[in-house]
Amino acid sequence: FRPLSLPAFPLAYLTPPIHPAFLRSFLSGTLSERHRRRIGFREQTRRPELIERTVSEVAGTVLTAQLALKYGMASHLAGGTHHATGE
Repeated sequence: FRPLSLPAFPLAYLTPPIHPAFLRSFLSGTLSERHRRRIGFREQTRRPELIERTVSEVAGTVLTAQLALKYGMASHLAGGTHHATGE
């Protein structure tokens, strides 16, 4: 089983809980300095590798949930670098 690639991943899976304006800014590498500092990546948020890695982690979480529903159990080892908030 493999998560979907960035171009194939349905961004609707991310909103909510992520505000659509924040998501657009993150995916385009145009987060404000305040938001970059808040999530802790600063200038790194503009790097395509970080954007793709972040979406891949979420895609893996979605895949894990789908597999758990289908098979009764699943595990996902990626992640741990998120800083989710209601903003």
